[in-house]
Order: sequence, then C-alpha cells, then structure tokens
Amino acid sequence: MNVQVSTNFRKHARKTILSIVVFAVTYVILLLLAIGITVGFTLLGLLMFTAKPMFLTAVLCLGLLATGLTILFFLLKFVFASTKVDTGHLTQIYESDEPQLFALIHEVVKEVDTSFPKKVFLSHDVNASVFYDSSFWSMFLPIKKNLQIGVGMVNAVTQQELKAILAHEFGHFSQKSMKVGSYVYHVNQIIYNMLYKNESLDNMFGKWGNISGYSAIFIGISMFIIQQIQHILKHLYEYVNLNYLALSREMEFHADEIAAHVAGSRALADSLLRLGFANHALNNVLTFYDTKFSENIRSRNIYPEHRCVMLLFAERNRYQVQNGFPQIELATLKKYDKSKLNLEDQWSSHPSDEDRVKALQKLNIVKQEANNAPAIELLANHAAVANQISDKLFAQVQYQQPPSMLEITSFSDDFESRMNKYAVDQRFNDFYDYNHPVRKGETPIFQGQSKPTFDELFADSRVDTLYELNSLKNDKYVVEAISKGELKLKSFDYDGIKYRAADAIELLKKIEDTIVDTEHKITDYNQQIHYYFAHLADTQGMCEEFERRYYDFAFFDKNYEEAQELYAHMTENTRFIFQTLPFADIEARLQDVKRREGELKKKLATLMALPGSKDELDDPLLTSLDTYINKDLIYFNVDHYNEDNLQILFNAISAYKKLLDDQHFAKKKHYLNFMLTLEEGKGQKKELS
Repeated sequence: MNVQVSTNFRKHARKTILSIVVFAVTYVILLLLAIGITVGFTLLGLLMFTAKPMFLTAVLCLGLLATGLTILFFLLKFVFASTKVDTGHLTQIYESDEPQLFALIHEVVKEVDTSFPKKVFLSHDVNASVFYDSSFWSMFLPIKKNLQIGVGMVNAVTQQELKAILAHEFGHFSQKSMKVGSYVYHVNQIIYNMLYKNESLDNMFGKWGNISGYSAIFIGISMFIIQQIQHILKHLYEYVNLNYLALSREMEFHADEIAAHVAGSRALADSLLRLGFANHALNNVLTFYDTKFSENIRSRNIYPEHRCVMLLFAERNRYQVQNGFPQIELATLKKYDKSKLNLEDQWSSHPSDEDRVKALQKLNIVKQEANNAPAIELLANHAAVANQISDKLFAQVQYQQPPSMLEITSFSDDFESRMNKYAVDQRFNDFYDYNHPVRKGETPIFQGQSKPTFDELFADSRVDTLYELNSLKNDKYVVEAISKGELKLKSFDYDGIKYRAADAIELLKKIEDTIVDTEHKITDYNQQIHYYFAHLADTQGMCEEFERRYYDFAFFDKNYEEAQELYAHMTENTRFIFQTLPFADIEARLQDVKRREGELKKKLATLMALPGSKDELDDPLLTSLDTYINKDLIYFNVDHYNEDNLQILFNAISAYKKLLDDQHFAKKKHYLNFMLTLEEGKGQKKELS
C-alpha cells in the first residue's frame, strides 16, 4: 500500500521541520552559552582562590563551579530522561490465548506494511492506541510499539470496524514521511521536561541549600539564569507545539485514508460516529455501580450490561440498529449542535469527527467483503476475558464486605427503571429536555390561524429552536472571550461571514439580540402549549386538577434557580478546604460558610420532608444528613480540620443538589404526564362520539 501524503501534510511537515531546526539551533546556542558560563565561572573561582587562598574563596570557587554545572545539567538532563507508560491497569494478552484477535492484527500489519506490536494489552475502556516508552534516543533508534485495545471499544464495533480502527493506529507508523511526527513529538517532550519536570533539580537545590548558608547566593544565581532560559524555551515550545499540532491533525487524516484503503471508508466512519455514544453508555454503567457501592453490589461482567445500555439508549433516541449495533448518522450529531461559529482550533491535536467523517465519505472506498460480526467474538472466550477486566476494575473499590454479583436481567430492569424515572415521555419529542413547561405573559393570539395540533406543538422544527438557543448561548460565550482577548484569534467565521477579532463586540450584540428573539419564540411555543392543554382540561372538566399540577411545578421552578445558587455558593466557598492556607484565613473563610449554612440546613430539611425524597438515600447518608441538620458542627479546631465533620458537610451539599434536582424533575414529570392524560382523554372522547 502506498497512500500519498496530502499537500497540506507536506506544507505542515515543512513548517514542523523548520521548527525543529529552529529549536536545534537555539538549543545549541544555549548549550554553548552554558558551557561558556561554566568555564568562565570555574576560571573566575580559580583565579580568586589562587590570588587569596582561604576558606571563603574556596567556597566561592566551588559555588561558581557548581552554578555553572547546574545550568549545564539543566540543559542536558533530558538526554537521560525517559518516559515510561504505566501499564498496571492493563491486561497483557498473548497469541496462544487469543489466536483470532492476533490473526486480525497480523492481517492489518501486513496490509499497512508496518511492524507487529511488541506487546498487546487490553483495557476496560472505549479506546485504542499505540504507545511506547520513549527517551531522547527514540528519535534515532528503532523502537517497538505496544498496542492497547479497549474491550469497551471491541464490544461496540463489528470486526470490519475493528480492522479499520487498528489500521488507523498502525497507519501512523506505516510511512517514512510520518517519521517527522515522531521527531517533533520528542522535541516537544524535551522542552516540556525542561520547563515543567524539574524534580531532580529541585532536590539538588534542596540538598545544596542544607550544606551552607552561602549556598543561597549560588542557588539564586543558578535559578535566575535557568529562569531566563525557560523564558526563551516557553516561546519556543509554543512555536514548535503549534506546528506539531497542525501536523498532527494532518496525520489523523492520513491515517484515516490508510484505514479506508484497508477496511473501507464506511467501516471507519461508522465506528467514529458510534464510539462517543458507546463511551457515554459505558460511563452510565459505571455510574450506575457507583450508586451500588454502599450496597456491596458489583457487576460480574460490565460488557453485556454495556451492550444492553447501548441498545436502550438507541431505542430512546430512535437510532436504527444494524448488525446489532446502533447506527449514528452525521446529521444526528449536527441536530444538537447548531453553532454558526467556525474557529480554527490551532491547539487541537485531532480534527473534529465531523471533518474526519466527511473526508472519509469523500474518499468513498468500498470493500465488498465486510465482516459485520461483533468484534467481541474474536476473543477466544470473551466472557472470561471480560470477567477478568471487570474484576480488575472493581478491585479498586473498597467494599465493606465481599460484594454480591448483579445478574444481567436484574441490571437491565434496575437501569431501565432509573432511566425511565429521569426521562420525559417520548411523545413530547425531546421538547422538554432543555425546556420547562412554564407559562409567561398573555394567552397567545392566533390571529385567525387554526390552533396547532399536538404533533405541531412538538414538531421537530420547534425542538430545533431549543437546540439553536443552546448553541447561540455557547457562541455568545466564545465570542465574548474573543472580545475580551481571553481567546486570541486574528479572525474567525460566523454564519459564513469572516470577522476580525476586533469585530467581536459588534457581533456579540447581534448574537444577544438573536438570543432574545429566540427566547421570545420559545415563550410563545410554551404559551400555545399551555393554552392547548388548558382548553383540553376545560372540555374534560379537569381545570382544577390541571391548575393544581401546573402551579405545583411552576412555584417550585420559580425558586429553583435561587436554590441552585445556594449550592453553587457552598461548593465554591468550600474549595479552600483542599488548599494549604494560614490558619487565620481558614477561620475567616469558614465563617462565611457558616453564614449560609443555616439557609442550607433549612432548605435541606424542607426537601427531605417532601414525599419520596428519601427513597434513594441509604441509612448511613440519612444519619449523616440528620446529624448535619440538627447539630452545630465544628470543622476546624485551632490547627487542624475535623475530617469526620467535613465529610458530613460535603454529604449535605451533595445530597441537597440531588434532592433539589430530583424534586424539580419529579414535579415537572408529574405535570407533563397529566398533560398526556388530557391528550389521551381527547382521543377517547372522539371514539365515544
């Protein structure tokens, strides 16, 4: 296979090579200066000692020599530094145990024309990567790479898609032209280590400072010179890194093209679109088990559960399922992202999934023979391997007693029940995911037009308006950062028009006006919906119940934002506890916490008194909350924190947020379900007539 690099790749490669040359020249100059300083300091010290031999001049001579050598060591230490990847969380597998998976790897290695990985590891997550231990000499000596394959990823793709993913990873090392990426990676590591990894130097200064009081003078000289060198290196790091990241984005496109030639454009595109979804599903499984720790319950095998959640989410989102896997379309991603802002993210190492998928679709390389069987079947005994990975994952949890295993059927029932509890009926077409059914202003006037039907009230176009509002608010935040100089750009595109950074303030006003117009439109939608269901309630003789449920939610919603502010205040004003501060500062800040604590206790007690609020709180947490509400706790005593009381405080803040959100959603859902009852009642009335 000989996939040619693109014009953009060659352009960024030339820029990157130039940045390496600039670094090399700058480094050599700095090194020569350091050698000159070392020689100069040594000669100066010897001259002083020779002119007047005594203890003081001997100390000065040794101090100057040490200062020069320290600066030299700072510039040379990266030669001896190495980066070792921690594999403690990984599980190594062998060809004798997994012949089918290794056969696929051999096939991909042969087609891509690269070397077989040194070792193959499995991890629990939705990911794949090639990694290796690196050092300065890695730029010049051949080095064998290791392959990491996430079982979460294998569980979410077909065998053809896995082939495409592996071909992409190996594609990074298949062409000689890609070697420049390796060089600039190591240059970046060198500069980063000199800037930020100075533990050995700090230890040296510490030991040196303990020898004599005179040492402080020479430490100060060394640190001053090193800081000037670091100042130069910081600018150099930014210059090299920007070129490297631009090249890195082109390397991703290049590796994608190699993968498309091996497995077809569609296999890689489909997997790219699904992996974010699969990762979200796996995180939900792990979050589910976070709530089970106190019950001493764990999973036997998280991957059948992962598959279960993917299919549940696919059904909830109305995604098509092919070959047993949800199919995520590019249009689906764009449905939620209505941003009109287009920035060239020069600090991103990867192009967006949208850009990668579009490039793959443009290539349109079709493979007639595609193996669409689940990739997990490649593992010789995937249940045993998955169990082993799950065991390693849950081994990090400290249970009070040996945990019991939750079977897949129990998990499915429990998870779906929780999912339904926090989900609005699908007949509302996601209209209330980012919107609350609150009436504002006067009853809408339809001006002779026919009143909207239920389907029209919750049409896709209206739901899109909600997504547009979210995107407008995000765009406003970014443009605001540009206008303040927090995000440094020369120019950017908005809605197909090019703007200079200086024009951001003017654009910001336009976005704010559009936000106001869009909010008015959504308000009108809510008015129409309220009028529609109020009319249904009237015709069915249920006005009183309708109003009662509406005001039950509306009153809670009116105070919801203020209640959220209390949580934000308590969270923000307790962050200092994790910092090292003078005792007086700690006492002063705790006084501020105490001033709002009475309000928190009162609101927490009110929430806990509501029906059903305690259902998901276990006994230890209930005891902790009761202690918090009814006792005046001391968090700091003279010179140390009371860790037990702090834990009670943090439990209370966290529980307050959960109870607040749960009650808000429960009241909202209670009202929305009644709206559906009215809609169903209308249908039944028609049938009777």
